[in-house]
Amino acid sequence: MYQTGTMVTVEQQCSSCQGIKPFKWQSQPSILGFAAGNILLSFSSLMAGASISKVLLVFRHFGLAVYSPRTYYRHQSEVIIPSILTYWESYQASLIQSLQSVQNAVWSGDGRFDSMGHSAKYGVYTMFCCTIMKIVHFDLLQVSIPEIF
Repeated sequence: MYQTGTMVTVEQQCSSCQGIKPFKWQSQPSILGFAAGNILLSFSSLMAGASISKVLLVFRHFGLAVYSPRTYYRHQSEVIIPSILTYWESYQASLIQSLQSVQNAVWSGDGRFDSMGHSAKYGVYTMFCCTIMKIVHFDLLQVSIPEIF
């Protein structure tokens, strides 16, 4: 038996069955090469806005099998964020396509680069369609100061 994060794998082999592959059982299916429970734990923690170190600490206090914070960030970069971006892009394309048939659509937009007492390093610009009451586009921007020579 061995563990991969929240997944347990059991391998057994019959000693009298020569040349036959060992039997392998996994406690959960795989998603894109990762244990499904590991990805779902990472995704749910991210969507809840929870501190991954505290979530993993709770698992450890319960004595449950769990992965490391480094694995959580790997899940984010390799699976979760690309999946969210792919979904958003297809959803946004369907919104834009449905808006092409709407006449006299009402739009509003807003950009914000600073809060009182904070640095203005990042900002967000949002386009909202008042007709369908949905955000159709947003950009997260980093302020860049041009170099003066």
